[in-house]
Amino acid sequence: MKNRISPSAFTLIEILVVLTIVAVLAGLSFPAIRAAMLKGRQAEATQRVSQVGKALLMYANDNDGVFPRGKNSFGEPIQSSNDAFRSLFPNYLDTEQVFVLGRSVAGPRADDRCEKANEILQSGENHWAYVEGLTNTSKSTWPLVVDHTDGAGMYNTRDSELGGIWTGQSAIVVRVDGGVAVTPLQGTGEKRFLPRREDPTSNALAVDKYMGANVRLREPTN
Repeated sequence: MKNRISPSAFTLIEILVVLTIVAVLAGLSFPAIRAAMLKGRQAEATQRVSQVGKALLMYANDNDGVFPRGKNSFGEPIQSSNDAFRSLFPNYLDTEQVFVLGRSVAGPRADDRCEKANEILQSGENHWAYVEGLTNTSKSTWPLVVDHTDGAGMYNTRDSELGGIWTGQSAIVVRVDGGVAVTPLQGTGEKRFLPRREDPTSNALAVDKYMGANVRLREPTN
């Protein structure tokens, strides 16, 4: 007796059509899913760095309006943002977790060892860059803390490299007044920059050009 194909079985062509439709739908939805995931990561990062901003404002209020500069609270010269942020321990912060982001090249994780100065915010435990030399009376819209850059105050589209955490789309900024915002970047190609509010064609992180000669952008130790 000959085998008969069940009338309920799918043919090869039908299976291929279904797989093609699934592939097309997946392709259409992937950008939206990726954008949603990016926004979720940025929301988490914004929440963390807002705590850093609040701690810096409390520090300034206790130090004649001056944010950490010159030397930190442990007498160490500030040469990186890690050095500056160390001033916030233990009086204003007691955890290193607000300084890290999971996919950050500069600061993906921290061990929360904060008992000794040489253990606080070691290399690889801080994602954020810091603008040294400002006070709480500096222009309120100036950046105080930002996503780390490529080392030269610029961002790029490669999330596996320094300055590419948000693939060149935006940067998270804590202003002098403590406000936090996800700000779209400007520029084309691989090089992107954070625009100045007063002049969107200029890089807000070229701080020495408009904030004063004693202001410096300090990057994380990595």
